[in-house]
Amino acid sequence: MTRAGRRLRFGIAVVVMCLVCSGQARARDESGTIEVGGHERSYLAHVPDRLPPGAPLLLVLHGTGMTGAQMRAVTGGEFDGLADSRGFAVIYPTGYKNTWDDCRKTDPTPAKQLHVDDIAFFRALVARFHDAHAIDPGRVVIMGYSNGAQMAMRAALEAPDMVAAIAAVSANLPVADNSICHPSGKPVAVLLMDGTADPVNPFRGGEVKLGKNGSRGFVQSTDETARYWAQLGGYVGDPETDTLPHRDPADPTSVTVWDWHEAGKKPVIVFVVTGGGHVVPNPHFPASPAVGKVTGDIDAPQVIWGFFDNALLGGASAKP
Repeated sequence: MTRAGRRLRFGIAVVVMCLVCSGQARARDESGTIEVGGHERSYLAHVPDRLPPGAPLLLVLHGTGMTGAQMRAVTGGEFDGLADSRGFAVIYPTGYKNTWDDCRKTDPTPAKQLHVDDIAFFRALVARFHDAHAIDPGRVVIMGYSNGAQMAMRAALEAPDMVAAIAAVSANLPVADNSICHPSGKPVAVLLMDGTADPVNPFRGGEVKLGKNGSRGFVQSTDETARYWAQLGGYVGDPETDTLPHRDPADPTSVTVWDWHEAGKKPVIVFVVTGGGHVVPNPHFPASPAVGKVTGDIDAPQVIWGFFDNALLGGASAKP
């Protein structure tokens, strides 16, 4: 791998280790393993005290080379705090050899090479947490970053009976000849969050790569990806658009929102981070020049849970 490729991998995965190592164990954290398809799979979870029966369940999926614990660090542990205050359980699963078997045909990851059934893994987690904590299997939502965002979209495409809504950060749908998925044709609520200066996932479509030797095949643009989900949800025409307030004059980024929502339809919302990189925008993300800039205009975990909460309650939109 080239020096640029090594720096990019470091920026995405390794830099979060300092946050993981310095964190303290949390009283209501759980960890476990579960065998699915002949593979022992692992997860970390946070379950609030006195979780009410029928509570939602959030799965948070990491990027390539990461673990569930690292993904919690990248999001600053904010989903745990939201789980405590809003009353839901959150699971941070770890992919097979730190990768997910998403829709991209040419993604050379261990999970892809062995055709690991990650959707079966998710179903097993839902069943376990239904039995152990009485979560509602009809209120399962998935947030993913990078490879994890690709996997979240695969779950939405192929298992809409399992997932009520997804949030995909730093990922676009693969082009048709780079996809192995079989879409059900049923809509789900979708939030996308992409940076226009993302060095990995091209905002305008093209080749996804980790340095010159790390091709992950070609993907659609953010606009094409958004319109796919919107059309699947029954929307016709362009979205409503808005620009979020700019919090810091020294911040070179800005955020525009594309919003499709109508009564009785699944909402589709896109956060376009102009000048943003391959990141989960929040104050805790360890910015690296290799992955680009983090905007200060949105805090992704807060925005994402707001979207999920509205989607689960049948709300129309989720602007900050």
